[in-house]
Amino acid sequence: MATSNKVSCNTSVDALVLKEARALNLSPSAILEEALTKAVKIAKYERWCQENKQAIADHNRKINKQGTFSEKIGQL
Repeated sequence: MATSNKVSCNTSVDALVLKEARALNLSPSAILEEALTKAVKIAKYERWCQENKQAIADHNRKINKQGTFSEKIGQL
């Protein structure tokens, strides 16, 4: 039996939008979870890029100066 890590979350949404979603058999909880999961992934990626900005720039400079391994052995 799988256990759920779900917790209750209080949020406010436009009443008309919620009414329309329910009329269309849309699950606000599922939609919120999917959107939140996507937003978290994007935020983590953006944070990683910012935290590694210098290392990425250094690596790119090295590649521009020295080339890639495949370029060195004649495989393009």
